[in-house]
Amino acid sequence: MIRKIRALAWGMACAALLLCGAVDAARATAWVQRKGHGIVIVQHDRWDGTSGFANDHQLFRFPYGGNSYVNQTNVYAEYGVTDRLTVIGNFWLNEVGYKNIYSSQSNFGFGDQEVGVRYKVRPLGFLPAPWVGAVQLLVGMPTYNVNAAQRLGPGGESVEIRHAIGRPYRLLGRWSYIDMSGGIRFRTGQAAHELRFDATHGTTLWYGFTVMEEFSHIQSLNNGLVYNSGNPIGSTNYDLTKFRASLLKRLGPVSIQAGYERDLAGRNTGAGGGPFVGLWIPFGGPEHWAP
Repeated sequence: MIRKIRALAWGMACAALLLCGAVDAARATAWVQRKGHGIVIVQHDRWDGTSGFANDHQLFRFPYGGNSYVNQTNVYAEYGVTDRLTVIGNFWLNEVGYKNIYSSQSNFGFGDQEVGVRYKVRPLGFLPAPWVGAVQLLVGMPTYNVNAAQRLGPGGESVEIRHAIGRPYRLLGRWSYIDMSGGIRFRTGQAAHELRFDATHGTTLWYGFTVMEEFSHIQSLNNGLVYNSGNPIGSTNYDLTKFRASLLKRLGPVSIQAGYERDLAGRNTGAGGGPFVGLWIPFGGPEHWAP
């Protein structure tokens, strides 16, 4: 009985990690950096939940008073090699855990690390200015033991191809932007391939404040491994819809960020949310793209 409960607990923790690591922080992917310019974003997320989305999308309560949680620290960087080509780094440090009335388990270490490039193109091949567009290639590599029972990620390499469009505009007299992107991510190992869609919106307010909102959706292609068939979460085929909102405040050359994220719908994931904080550090000169 205890062995079964522990297996169930770790299944819940892994599902939470898939949930939280699946969606990146809100940032505009339709823009590239100018040559010699860039930005570093350091962000920390705290997610926890006492419920999950089952294979039929229904919400259920974790058994035995279960609570799943993930702490993630993310360092994201962009650098403009040319005015059309930007290189990207996306690095993760994860803590994942699950506890109930019978047991408590956790693991800590580096997660999947990603590197890639973004190239400026005409948006959708035909949209005129002020629309902008870019294509992106991102490669992910696990930096943990993929055979461990308590691993810190999906357990395989990934390649993502994405196209993004965006534009600035005025909202009630304030400078704003909209950024929309879609792509496909191929994975090795147990997790399924994914279709990914994101929409990000930002508006500058007064006194150096910017408000940002993001909707993200991942649609599994259902080629992942089915495991632990007796568990409420029993497959690495998963879907997720998430909302994030945050407020940024510019302080001289940097910006600080505080926000909250919430899972709206899903399948074979945890269901929860939590706060996040961030520090945005642009470099390369005073004329840089502002969030």
